[in-house]
Amino acid sequence: CGGCGVGKHLAAYAKYADDVELYAVYDFEPAKAAAAAEKYGVPHVFDTYEAMLADPKLDVVSVVTPNALHAPITIAALRAGKHVHVEKPIALNADEARAIVAAKDAAGTLVMVALNNRFTEVSQFIKRYVDDGHLGEIYHARCGWRRRRGIPGRGGWFTTKALSGGGPVIDLGVHFFDLTLFFMGFPAPVSVSASTYCKFANAPSGGTGTFAAADAAGTFDVEDFAAGFAKLATGASVAFEFSWASNIEREVNYLELLGTRGGLSMYNGELRLFGEVGGALTDITPHVRNTSGWGDNETRHFIACIRKRRQPMAPPEDAVKMMQIIDGIYASAESGREVRMDAVPA
Repeated sequence: CGGCGVGKHLAAYAKYADDVELYAVYDFEPAKAAAAAEKYGVPHVFDTYEAMLADPKLDVVSVVTPNALHAPITIAALRAGKHVHVEKPIALNADEARAIVAAKDAAGTLVMVALNNRFTEVSQFIKRYVDDGHLGEIYHARCGWRRRRGIPGRGGWFTTKALSGGGPVIDLGVHFFDLTLFFMGFPAPVSVSASTYCKFANAPSGGTGTFAAADAAGTFDVEDFAAGFAKLATGASVAFEFSWASNIEREVNYLELLGTRGGLSMYNGELRLFGEVGGALTDITPHVRNTSGWGDNETRHFIACIRKRRQPMAPPEDAVKMMQIIDGIYASAESGREVRMDAVPA
């Protein structure tokens, strides 16, 4: 019942009262659960998530916890026969993601990963444009999310590897790397070469500083910058950069796709298409903009999937591949050499 749980999941589901009844909440901090229940008129507040999952009236569960708890709570919910809407990243690593897929298959219920960037109007336009063949063969891509100053909760769970699994790679990279692979048809990864850095752990913070306030007694044992190169089973490649903090002009999130018939770029949500018509180079700016709220399209989609018993657009099987890449990034950075996916340690 933190910022994402309340501001995204509860807020979005509350908009679809004809389809969804907000039934129960649980948080490790009881005061947060009580506040969320009061805000949204939720009738039940549980003391443990196990007790909540045991309630037979519950159909769908949103798992919006620190990353280390995504897999255990999701698997427990699936074993209790619930559908699960789990925040990104699906888990800490690919093995945990595979365990979620296995539990989902055994339960016969649905799991959707909360990758809200897949569901925006611009992303849906790009997916249709690519699937219609306008880019031809996509042979290379670039993606990234680079913040100038944006370390979340320094000293809290975001910067504690045991709870988060990593820094901007697993926090920001899971968004735009996933989006890039989504447009490319999500080919299997083959190898990764990457470097990670932690240069701002002891930077000034709080007061007049430019970083988020730090917990002096907390932990900062994750990267704040990562860059690398991935090869895919189709022969295509992806170059990437992700940072929480770096001395750059301004924050930017982006992706570029290079195809044999055309290309495209999306920088901070602004989409451009590149090609050639009648022997002349063309740059096109489509009249498509993101208009819905944070998570609204995603939530509405999952409701429809449950109603119609169809697979969601962000399935856990894709997340397994994404976590393979993230595992590979960290393994490559640690070893100092390219790592093949079949050689990444469990």
